[in-house]
Amino acid sequence: MSEKKENLIAVGVAALIIALLVFGGGMIKVIPAGHVGVVFNLFGGVEKRILNEGLNVVIPVIETVATYEVRKISYSFTDGYEIGNIGPPIKCQTNDGQQIDIDVSVIAHIDKNKNWRLHQDLGKDYVDKLIVPQTRSILRNVVARYPIDTVYTTERIGLSRDIEKSLKKSFFKSGVVLDEFLIRGIVFSPAFAEAVERKQIALQESQRQNWIKKTAEREKERKIIEGEGDAKALAVKGQAIQLDPKIAELEFLEQLDQRGADIPVITGTKNAILSIGDFFKESQNQSPSNDNR
Repeated sequence: MSEKKENLIAVGVAALIIALLVFGGGMIKVIPAGHVGVVFNLFGGVEKRILNEGLNVVIPVIETVATYEVRKISYSFTDGYEIGNIGPPIKCQTNDGQQIDIDVSVIAHIDKNKNWRLHQDLGKDYVDKLIVPQTRSILRNVVARYPIDTVYTTERIGLSRDIEKSLKKSFFKSGVVLDEFLIRGIVFSPAFAEAVERKQIALQESQRQNWIKKTAEREKERKIIEGEGDAKALAVKGQAIQLDPKIAELEFLEQLDQRGADIPVITGTKNAILSIGDFFKESQNQSPSNDNR
């Protein structure tokens, strides 16, 4: 009997060791950095508790763990190859009928406290079920409310804000937080791009013509002001000469000095200009007598 008991004990120990080897590893779940775990219980479904980074104890077979990254992730809609590219540029139409392709990026992360609900509603492929369709739908709906001029001018900021506001509301319901929405590029139809280019050229030419016109108007105003100043100066001089005729003599002498003329002037008479004229006459009368000598 003792030998039988020993055999039973040995079998039991062996079974325990095998069970520990088989199931023991499943009792410990390691959650890596930047991730969380969602627990699914065979008897209760998705549990509302979240497994954080590090070691976590779970019941083997009964509980299974799905791991999710909760860091910020960038999802892009573009033609170029890059990490996080989830689709081509989004085709939209403005409210005036213009077709455009918009290259955008959506930066988002999972709200770890609501990760269990995301797992329950959408599962691991939440990007294809939530981010891709909602971004396309909301972008098209918002762009359809704006004219084409808004899309390619600085008013695009308002368009981007409206899209971001709608996306935040949509994502939040499912446990995803939108951190940032970026419009990276817009491609217009060839015909519209050519029309925009012609408009820009016409605008530049119009601005140039306005500048020439304003310059001519400023020059005209300058000449008018200058002419008015000269007229006022002459009027002031005329009034001064009427009050004192000697001012005319001084003015005449200044002009001779500026011309560098070396002509003697007789002063002391009532009119210096007449005295100079008389001086010239006397010089002419004296010149024949000098020749006779």
